Amino acid sequence: MNSVVIVGRAGQDPEVKYFESGKVKTTFSVAVSRWDYKSKAETTDWFNIELWE
Repeated sequence: MNSVVIVGRAGQDPEVKYFESGKVKTTFSVAVSRWDYKSKAETTDWFNIELWE
């Protein structure tokens, strides 16, 4: 199993979908700010997260 830790701010409320099979899917986005030395400005990277069950 691979694991990743993303520390940031939630970009929106989670969206939860229920399927007839009984599975549940939750999606949301996370914003992570970082300093870009090339442009000498803070930039924001967005991660789309999808969780199952």
